[in-house]
Parts: sequence; structure tokens; C-alpha cells
Amino acid sequence: MLSFLVGARDAFAQQLAQFSQYLHNPIVINPATSGVNENLNLKLSYRNQWTGFTDAPNTYYVSVDGALTRPSKGSSLRTSRPGYTEVKRGKKGINHGVGGYMVGDNYGAFTNNSMFLTYALHMNLTSTIKLSLGVAGGFSSWRLNVEDIGVADPNDETYIYLMTQGLKKSFFDMNSGLWVFSDKFYIGFSSGQLLESQIRDIEIPANARVSIHHFVTGGYRFTINSDLSLTPSLMFKNMRPAPSTVDINVKANYKNQLWGGLSYRTNDALVIIAGYSIRDKINVSYSYDVTLSEINSYSAGSHEIVVGYKVFKAARKSTVSFL
Repeated sequence: MLSFLVGARDAFAQQLAQFSQYLHNPIVINPATSGVNENLNLKLSYRNQWTGFTDAPNTYYVSVDGALTRPSKGSSLRTSRPGYTEVKRGKKGINHGVGGYMVGDNYGAFTNNSMFLTYALHMNLTSTIKLSLGVAGGFSSWRLNVEDIGVADPNDETYIYLMTQGLKKSFFDMNSGLWVFSDKFYIGFSSGQLLESQIRDIEIPANARVSIHHFVTGGYRFTINSDLSLTPSLMFKNMRPAPSTVDINVKANYKNQLWGGLSYRTNDALVIIAGYSIRDKINVSYSYDVTLSEINSYSAGSHEIVVGYKVFKAARKSTVSFL
């Protein structure tokens, strides 16, 4: 029974929480992006997935990340264009980024809470291209709310054990990633749940483990004119045995202040995204997922909002950086 319950979410998505606006805060999928915009960033997000669907996932996260050293005046960064950060030409040396985030994910009878600390090492590959290597370590806690389970046989031994003992497992886990970027493009690869920890109880015979997730991302910014840019991007997600998915995105950015875009997630949803930057410090972004899968008869779509605050205001506008 437990293996069925753990696999229930895999029938719809991956074990890790799903976000439509992952590029507005990529630290949650790739620790190598910690501190890449050389500022101190605070983020808060809430996602209500498959509105109207019984026991549908709802997810929140809070995060903070920043660079251990900030650039000199005239080289600081703006946080309004996801996917990029400015590479300072000719600057040599190594920089460091640190951060942390907490994610709460509730779906069906399960609650999954995670807390991770991140570290990233940034180095120059050329005068215009940088490489960042990152790692994250932390704890995840999985809890099964037994009272939310309906079973055909209330005398099932596993069900009786869960009703009397409950199920809550906490374990250490790690994520890793790399990020290659310039002020025109980015390419990233990351993996989550590297330790494939066991989440079953010793008294339960099911073999339930978390699975490794892989993410491949990439995008390129095209400058249309001095006010407008267009950024197409892709993300490939893989977690066995769930089907692999691809996100195809395009985003328009106007005067580094107003942005909007579309995203298509294969066999799942069409996403509409819009956002606004307030005085170059506060960023608010909203997305709505139009469900395209078989559950669209039961779901009114998904809603997600991200609010970001940049502690240090940029001394001048840079070409590209994260929200």
C-alpha cells in the first residue's frame, strides 16, 4: 500500500515541488545560481496547483541568497530579467555565493518540508563568460497524514500499523549544479535528491525511496531595441520512472521594469506569466497555468506568485540578471 501512495504523485508530476516561475528564483532547482547577481536577494512564493482538484498540491518557499563580496560602484546588478547576470569584462579571480531556502509542499495525504543551505563558486572562463559550481545540503521531512487515507480493507496490516504508529521520516539530502552564463545566454545542469534516501518505515515492507531529479536549462536573450528584449528558453526535467518533460518558454522584457511571457510544459499546461519591478528593488510576478492534461475537467488551473526584494539597489542598470 505504501509504495502505491508514494508513487501517487509520480502519476501526475515529479516528487520535488513543481514551479512555473523557477527562473525567477533558480536557487530552488540549481544551487550554482546562489549569489550570481552579486546582491542580497529575498524571495517568497506560493503556488496553488490544480485549483478545484481534491487534495491538489499547494506549495510555498522562502529563500535568501547573496554574494560574499559585492562589486564596486558602477558594477552592481539589476534583478529583473530571469536567466542571466552581467559578466564584468576583464575582471579576474573567484567569487563565492551562499544562500538557503525552505520549501513546504502538501499533496494528498503527504506533507514534505525541506530546508537547504547552498554554496556556489563563481569563476571566469573568458572575459565575458563565467562558470558557477554549486552544492546544497539539508534535511527533508516526509509525513503521511493517515487520517486522510481511504482504504478498501480497514484490516490491512500496513494500514493498522500506520494508524497506530504514524509515519514521519526525516533524512539528510544533497543537490548539486553548474551554471555557465554571460550577459547574453545561460546553460545549466543540476540534480536533486542525490542520496536517494529511504522514506519507508522499518516495519513496512514497501521499498519507498526518493528519486534523483535532473534539470537541464538554457536560454538566450535577443535585444530588439534599447527598451525591449526577448528571451526564449528551455528546461528539460527527468526523474525515473516518471515521464520526462520539457518546458518551452519565451519572455518579453520592457525597460527592465515590465515583463510577460508564455510557457508550454509538455503534456501538462500552458503558462501565462506577467510581472513588474517597483523602484528596482521589489519584484512581483504572477503566473497562471492552463491545464492541458486529462485532469482539466476537474481543475481550474494553477496559480503562482513570486515576490522578491533586492537589499542593495543597483548603482547602474546592467543588461541581464535574475528577478
